[in-house]
Amino acid sequence: MKTIAISELRQHAADVLADVQASDEPMVVLQRSRRAAYIVNPERYEHDQAELSALRRALFLTEVREAEAEYAAGGSRTFDDIEHLIDELKA
Repeated sequence: MKTIAISELRQHAADVLADVQASDEPMVVLQRSRRAAYIVNPERYEHDQAELSALRRALFLTEVREAEAEYAAGGSRTFDDIEHLIDELKA
């Protein structure tokens, strides 16, 4: 992964953007030798966001199926009110 100092980015912004758009590799912007930002080409960003969304959805559906199976097997607990549920979740 390429890195660039923020001062260099300020001086060569158009060139940096052209490099990022031509590459699939993100660039790390450093400020005082620490990561301050990432610059990523738009197609890569959109692809990564779509993939992350799909993974989150798949995980959610897996958890729902597990909860449904637990409920169907009689392994789920019931609570008299929301306060008892909240207390249980805090523990």
